[in-house]
Amino acid sequence: MLYYDKHFGNGSRIAIWHVTEDLEELYYLLPDDEKVRKEAHSRFKSMSRIVEWTAVRVLLCDMLDRQVDIIYDASGAPHLPDYEGMDISISHTKGYVAVGLSLHGEIGIDVEQISPRVEKVSSRFIRDDEDAESLNKQLLHWSAKETAFKMLHRRKVDFLKHFKVSQFTESEEGVFQLQEFRTDDNQVFDINYKVFPEFVLTYSCTENEDS
Repeated sequence: MLYYDKHFGNGSRIAIWHVTEDLEELYYLLPDDEKVRKEAHSRFKSMSRIVEWTAVRVLLCDMLDRQVDIIYDASGAPHLPDYEGMDISISHTKGYVAVGLSLHGEIGIDVEQISPRVEKVSSRFIRDDEDAESLNKQLLHWSAKETAFKMLHRRKVDFLKHFKVSQFTESEEGVFQLQEFRTDDNQVFDINYKVFPEFVLTYSCTENEDS
């Protein structure tokens, strides 16, 4: 079921689907379920991945009021061939899938389940000059860097070396900045975030200069 839906004045939108349905129920929500069935089962053996794959397409169908194809480029980034100029970003975590759409720029979105497991690997993505003492802050750092990674469209990105999150005061919802050092531009992204009971959400959108 649709769990969260937010529209922005610049033509961007983010939405989250809570996957409470079983696979057959998800298929029922698609106009052409056979096409999705064949593609999902040809790509994945894991039932959980098939469910996630299908739920993303159900959510996108709900957002666009029609079923559309998603194609992937060499880097694995998704694209919508039926909507030239519309950028898409996809994420999923246990029980939830998220989609971001933008008509006038690039968009990145990420959701991460709230779990203490992140503490065991925090040294792999949190720098010494970053402030991430709480569990949620660690998750937000990881999620923000995933979001920025999706927007860069670059391979061989080191989350420690190439991304730095600015200090911010943690709350249930807010914005902080992340700077990248992977490109010569050293872009600064405004990372929007929201903490839900079971997961954290981060997203960012950059507008085209001619929009």
